[in-house]
Amino acid sequence: MQRKRKESNVDRTEDIKRIKQQVKKRPKRRKADMRRLLVAAVIFVAQLVFLIWALYRMNAFLLTSYIIFQLIGAVAVVRIVLNRNNPSYKIAWIALILLVPVLGLVFYLMWGRGSYPQKRKKVLPEIAQMKVPLYRNSKETEKQLERLFPNQERIMRYLCNAGFPIYQETAVTYYDLGDAFFPAIIEDIKKAKKFIFMEFYILSEGDLWQEILAILKQKVAEGVEIRILYDDFGCITCLPKQFDKELNKIGIKTAAFNVIKPVVNNFYMNYRNHQKICVIDGNIGYTGGANIADEYVNTVEAFGHWKDTGVRLAGRGVWSLTVNFLQMWKYCAYNKKCGLQDEEYRHYAPGESFCAKYADTRGFVQPFSDGPMRTPGENEAEAVYMQMINTAKNYIYITTPYLVPDNEMLVALRLAAQSGVDVRLITPGVSDKGYVHLVTQSYYGTLLSAGVKIYEYLPGFIHAKSFVSDDEAAVVGTINMDFRSFYLHFENGVRLCGNKAVYDIRDDFINTLEYCEKIDYNKWRNRPWYKKAAQGILRLFAPLL
Repeated sequence: MQRKRKESNVDRTEDIKRIKQQVKKRPKRRKADMRRLLVAAVIFVAQLVFLIWALYRMNAFLLTSYIIFQLIGAVAVVRIVLNRNNPSYKIAWIALILLVPVLGLVFYLMWGRGSYPQKRKKVLPEIAQMKVPLYRNSKETEKQLERLFPNQERIMRYLCNAGFPIYQETAVTYYDLGDAFFPAIIEDIKKAKKFIFMEFYILSEGDLWQEILAILKQKVAEGVEIRILYDDFGCITCLPKQFDKELNKIGIKTAAFNVIKPVVNNFYMNYRNHQKICVIDGNIGYTGGANIADEYVNTVEAFGHWKDTGVRLAGRGVWSLTVNFLQMWKYCAYNKKCGLQDEEYRHYAPGESFCAKYADTRGFVQPFSDGPMRTPGENEAEAVYMQMINTAKNYIYITTPYLVPDNEMLVALRLAAQSGVDVRLITPGVSDKGYVHLVTQSYYGTLLSAGVKIYEYLPGFIHAKSFVSDDEAAVVGTINMDFRSFYLHFENGVRLCGNKAVYDIRDDFINTLEYCEKIDYNKWRNRPWYKKAAQGILRLFAPLL
């Protein structure tokens, strides 16, 4: 099943033009309802203005006050240096404090200090521990992986020790576009008999959601239990004000993660639930990069052609996705909106007879999750990516919409390429966030000079997050290669080993290269001076963006 990895020589210029023309003919993405966001922003800015005014009123720039602030700033810098955060994150805050002595210190005191609130960690210890309960660890499964894929043993052991089981008896299907991912979800939802769990960072009004909602209403009438979990910030411009109440009226349970409050506070602004999970009857589960919004299925125009990916699990490995969802659901009870304190996990376990159908299915799956409750001490998401890079022998292919790596990730990518590993990255040709795209491009030179090959997806925005290496292992999930995904967001993914889907992910990467432009190092070096200047400034504060 191996395919020779080669540079693409196919001229797809006409195909790319055709795709772009088709995209232009589509209706524009629904205009966001900005009222709630604007109200929060106005109150938020008013608080900042008041703080700045208070500083001036107290004559903050008189000698005595200036010395006091400098001393406090010095203590803050020492505290930053001594904590366990990533060095790049430390440098960004130290630079801000030193460059803007008073306001920089105020910003740090509001958003930069500390980690995830301890009182939140106490609400649900298993979220902080990130362990999958009620699972009997299979030593036989571990031994089989060690025998068949010895190069993957180290990563498997790491995740098992972190509390994430490895499974067999699980079929995996890979989807190379949201256009295929969501129709598959819809077909499985139609067949639901017991329950449907849906967790997405963004859930937006539109044709896709209306199609799903019509089916959910029918399922509620049939007695199917339905729970929907979404991130409040991710949906702040996408959903009507009474969204949760309307769904609750028809029998669909809802929960919003970390409801935005217009208060100067790092908790409400920084920490988000970026996970995407859909579980049907405990037997079938989906995850990947796609959210429920029309742009993800390319029925509206938003940043060109939108490419995203996902996987479908059927069988025993779905259990970890189910537990992940239920733990996050329990956590939302802290907001006193879910009314759920104790969960009977066993009620939602996959059926033994269903799993038995996949007893002979080849390959292993290991779903995992990560979140700010565990960082900076533990950081499974980045650790898995790093270990995949470090253990790759022949190649590693990476697709990411945001490339804002820390120094350790940069060193790993460079060392792999300099050691003869074929390292390739695909990033967007059209970005949804211009400033992040500038930061992404600023890292090209460091990587290109070491032999890493970088490509930009010309038809539009590539939102997929995937790693694949050596025709053996792959990861598909929600995890971007940036500081927010690694340190501030709740994320999830699935590590695959020996599955047919690994080859599908590899082939999709190779096919996608035909629609990409390879970045030339000399051309990158000769970019305009003003672009270099903007990238330099943005890169300094990249960990804070």
